[in-house]
Amino acid sequence: MATLWLIDPTQLVPPSGTGSRRLRKRGDPLIDLVALKQAISDGALERDDVWLATDDCEKNVQDLTWAIDDILGCLVCLHPEDHRSSEWCKDRYGKWHACDAYAIRYDDRSRRRVRYSDINYYLKFSLDEDGALTLVLISCHV
Repeated sequence: MATLWLIDPTQLVPPSGTGSRRLRKRGDPLIDLVALKQAISDGALERDDVWLATDDCEKNVQDLTWAIDDILGCLVCLHPEDHRSSEWCKDRYGKWHACDAYAIRYDDRSRRRVRYSDINYYLKFSLDEDGALTLVLISCHV
């Protein structure tokens, strides 16, 4: 499978010290969202390919009473205009990941995006840099 990165992630330099975590200006995602959604729809990215990479993410997913299928369902509903930023985030082991952050108005009961809602779902994720199709989920919360 071709890479889903829009840029070469190995060329990105993680922050050091108190440097900014912001990677790119709003509107410039790192990961090809259309290709990611297609990989999920085609079954190329499955439950076992999703890693809840932070303790907070695991807790948030539990609080939402979501399973991995719920996360994948929400990701498939994302649109490019839902992109908020690209930034550096650490996993539970202290490794930096170049992530895209999205916000979506989503009904988790009907598993679809909605026009009007007081609730936004926030997802922040990355992919393995080595070419494996593994979704690194850093954050998933309302």
